[in-house]
Amino acid sequence: MEIRETYLYARQNNLDTGWENIHLIVHVHRNFLSKNKEHKTDSLYVSDLQTTDAKFMAEGIRSHWYIENKFHYTKDVTMREDKECTTNKTAAANLALFRDFAFNILKTKNKSIKQATEIFANYNVKELVNILLRT
Repeated sequence: MEIRETYLYARQNNLDTGWENIHLIVHVHRNFLSKNKEHKTDSLYVSDLQTTDAKFMAEGIRSHWYIENKFHYTKDVTMREDKECTTNKTAAANLALFRDFAFNILKTKNKSIKQATEIFANYNVKELVNILLRT
């Protein structure tokens, strides 16, 4: 069970230069059980939206993290991105871009994250490039 409470705070005029577009500070308090232990967390977000609708902000934050976590799980587990041992920063950035590009093509072609994940996981880079060139 999880309880989320979302609070909105109006921007104060004492913010540093460069923060002029911030209109809201959003505070999300979570209370949940995990492995029979109670946990409480607080997260703060800033927003340039001008709204007083806490439910709207809560849904937006939740949707963002759902997508973010789902995509990162795929990248970390299926594409083994965390195990990548490239030390060259340019090469690492290029490999990450290639993985994202390849995964999105496979996902679009197969209309399924599961199918794209299976294809990505079961082929080496050369075979994957050949598959992508055929699409």
